[in-house]
Amino acid sequence: MHRLFSAVRSVARRKGRQTLSPKDGVSICVRNFYPAFDLRKGFWNLLMTQAFGPFQVVEDEEEADIVLMSVFPHAQARYPDKTIVIIGENVRPRYDFYRFSLSCDFDTYGGRNFRLPEWYGELQWTGDLAPRIPCGSHGHEERVEIDSLLAPREHIELRPKFCCLVSSYREAHRALALEALSQVGEVDVFGGMSGEPVLRSKYDFLREYRFNLCFENSIFPGYYTEKAFQAWAAGCIPLYFSDPYFTVDFNPRAIINRISFPTLAAFVEEVRRVNQSAELMTQYLREPLLLERPSLEPAVAFLRRAAREIMGLSA
Repeated sequence: MHRLFSAVRSVARRKGRQTLSPKDGVSICVRNFYPAFDLRKGFWNLLMTQAFGPFQVVEDEEEADIVLMSVFPHAQARYPDKTIVIIGENVRPRYDFYRFSLSCDFDTYGGRNFRLPEWYGELQWTGDLAPRIPCGSHGHEERVEIDSLLAPREHIELRPKFCCLVSSYREAHRALALEALSQVGEVDVFGGMSGEPVLRSKYDFLREYRFNLCFENSIFPGYYTEKAFQAWAAGCIPLYFSDPYFTVDFNPRAIINRISFPTLAAFVEEVRRVNQSAELMTQYLREPLLLERPSLEPAVAFLRRAAREIMGLSA
């Protein structure tokens, strides 16, 4: 079924509410997102349109068919039974707060959660997908064509600069890695950690470096943000830190992951070894980031099922 309501003439709403005609579409109320979030454009608009067809964004939670909520703050929904939360942070779902979730977690939590990696928002899913809306130091980067992530690189450039770090704050283990890597070569620091937030595309300067130190802020199975993705897209070797299951998403031959080494010293020694060998560096740089083509269809199916349950529709 291409559209959730294509065969529905009218649907009985909850007691005391109106009926829904196909021309009206699903009505969605948005709550607790960052200020620049706009459901009318971009990745989330694409996903909701694929799931529901044309939809309306409304201000009234009570009259909305579905409430779409984020975690800024992570609070209990006013109408939990019809709320779907989008969790882009390393935060576990709370089903006393809402009914369904889209998060980084591999666990489905009994069918209530669907894993949608945060880095999916970096992809150019369609040619007419609207540009990203920057929010502070995030979202300034252009989206990346999916095909380019699946193919070995043809052009390999061995760059003059060693490594850089882009970080908003001083996370302890990342700071230790920065100090240790500085014994291999000069590591340039950008972002809040340097005292000057980056308000432009990180690709503007990442493309000057051989390596990008891009540890996740915190670790949980499935929590893989834009960090390794953007490092690879900029032509760097990602120096990553995540849980071991990152191979579900990314090609491990394209990334040097701290989690694969028993000590920080062993991790740094591997970086030193690669940095000293044009052959090893080329091997990493030639590898594609993705080994399988990502798809939005499973997420679309989850959202349709969630909407059916919320609105009391039969399959």
